[in-house]
Amino acid sequence: MPRKNGMVLFDIDGTLLDTHGFGREAFIRGLADVTGERDELAYVSFAGNTDRNVLGQVMAARNLRLAESEIRQIFACIAKELKALLRENPGKEIAGARVFLEHLAAEGTALGLVTGNIRECAYLKLGSVGFDRFFRFGGFGDEHADRGKIARSALAEAREMGLAVEEGGICLVGDTPFDVVAGLAVGIPVIGVATGKYGEDALRAAGATLTVADYSDLEGLLEWVGATLK
Repeated sequence: MPRKNGMVLFDIDGTLLDTHGFGREAFIRGLADVTGERDELAYVSFAGNTDRNVLGQVMAARNLRLAESEIRQIFACIAKELKALLRENPGKEIAGARVFLEHLAAEGTALGLVTGNIRECAYLKLGSVGFDRFFRFGGFGDEHADRGKIARSALAEAREMGLAVEEGGICLVGDTPFDVVAGLAVGIPVIGVATGKYGEDALRAAGATLTVADYSDLEGLLEWVGATLK
């Protein structure tokens, strides 16, 4: 059983995994599957973005109006394309991420997700390296465009599972300023890991409680998390 008040929420891309840009390519292909037009999405930045927000940017740029049923169809096609891409070339673990997860799990910490990926794509990416077994709940990019709302969804799902949320002892780990903002939106401390496209200075400026270059100081990270989750 997860220990009382012990919960760490994780972003995926750049924080736990490098999936070779497959998220973008799967989105391009999935969108083309439904609309019949390949759009390279040069006007979209995927770092720290959410799938629903990306689709909103596409709709605005292309003057598209999509019903929710069509949006769900696009998301299903994105997942299908991502599955095929990862079958050929699984994700690459961010150095040290597995050991960090293993230690947290061994201590009984509840591990959840706050990710811009739709739920199916999130677990496809994690599953490509065997990380899916660590995560039982989360907030996802098919639910909301805004990362703050995604973080709230993760906490709501944790609450539905009977995990202690209101009593604190929660932190978030992410590699972009958008992850930091998501944590701050729900009032929890954030570890900014500079393992993606943003350095420690940018993460610190966004309001990260702790910033680290990577997971190499495992003892220091676990000590900080342990003090935070008391």
